[in-house]
Amino acid sequence: MRAGRPKLVHPKEKVTIRFDAEVVNYFKSTGKGWQTRMNDALNEWMKEHAKA
Repeated sequence: MRAGRPKLVHPKEKVTIRFDAEVVNYFKSTGKGWQTRMNDALNEWMKEHAKA
């Protein structure tokens, strides 16, 4: 049996993307975990704008 972290059901994907500096600076200013908060904000947007 392998030790370590279990595999994620929905693993994250590394991508290169460009955002406005003000958007990145805002999220960075919120401290550690800013990328997770940015991801959460995008997920919330997707839920609110889901196609019926």
